[in-house]
Amino acid sequence: MASTAAPTLPPGAFDDRSPTVIGVVVFCLLFSTAMVALRLYTRIVLIKQMGIDDYACIVGLLVTYGSGVAITHMTSNGLGKHIYGLDPTTIPALVPRYLRDFYVSIVFYCAALLAIKLTFLFQYYRVLAVQQMRIVYMVAIVIVGGWGLSQLLVGIFICTPIEGFWDSTVESTCIPNIPQWYINAAGNIITDIAVFLLPLPAIWKLNLVKQQKILLLGIFCLGFLQCYSTVVISMIRIRYLKLFDDFTWENVDSSLWSMGELSSAITCACLPTLRPLVSRYFPNLAIGTRAGRSSGKNGYYAKTDEATGGGSKFRDPEASAHGQASKIASSSAADSEIELALGRDASHDGAASVGSSNEGSPKHRRADRD
Repeated sequence: MASTAAPTLPPGAFDDRSPTVIGVVVFCLLFSTAMVALRLYTRIVLIKQMGIDDYACIVGLLVTYGSGVAITHMTSNGLGKHIYGLDPTTIPALVPRYLRDFYVSIVFYCAALLAIKLTFLFQYYRVLAVQQMRIVYMVAIVIVGGWGLSQLLVGIFICTPIEGFWDSTVESTCIPNIPQWYINAAGNIITDIAVFLLPLPAIWKLNLVKQQKILLLGIFCLGFLQCYSTVVISMIRIRYLKLFDDFTWENVDSSLWSMGELSSAITCACLPTLRPLVSRYFPNLAIGTRAGRSSGKNGYYAKTDEATGGGSKFRDPEASAHGQASKIASSSAADSEIELALGRDASHDGAASVGSSNEGSPKHRRADRD
């Protein structure tokens, strides 16, 4: 008597990576929260000044939570498991729920990228206070903001009506996935590189002690981790589109890299603002920079007089009425967060004073002696 053999599943059919997904998402969210909390403590308690970049960072964290919660909820609908290892009777109802969570995670992810990139650019505008560079930063804010907003709108309205993204029974028109994701990946990589290259020339020209300049460049160059993450995520997503049959398993890497990208971006945005915190609680780590400030060779510092990072007041480097100690004390709140002004007030000589070319000028030497 002939018997029909039951279909065999491939090895690892019942592997489950959902605990890994949940663990990575929770870690990324908690770490990002800690970094933003330290930033806000520094800005509100120590500096006593909030800027538009701080508010953008808060928004970035909140929408990152939205993406993380959606990814975590996807695990209850199969994320982290092979589709052929699930109960076949539950798949018809599970797929729409999974795709709805996936849609929500994409929308929040696009919103988070937009908010975090604007955080960097608003921060450059507030901190690197040179009028010419501020114009560049404003142009970058418009371009990057416009690009991010366009991708957010594409993510929201990728299908018309929206329900067509997750409900195959709804008659809808959708943007083709592969062309849209290629365009999205290329645009994100270009804007990431632009965002992290913008401040480097200005920082390199500062009159800083070598150790401080290297530290600053290192902090800002950490942002290229996000560029790397964007490239990796783009490659994984293209592969994911080609292996859609096992989407609940193949989307794990993309989801984890997405959370890692957002978390690392938030961390890189917060690190440059934490110098006052380090100076206060770990003063030995700030000895080099304090020495540079007291010698008068750290460049010129500015303190913004608007919470939004609007106008800035430049201190006269030649003023000595209150003595050197008074000058150092009055500058501590402003320059401790790398509030670097890369030029002089126009009332002095009408020209920017950036880089080592001014270090030997008569006015600069006189300022050092005061």
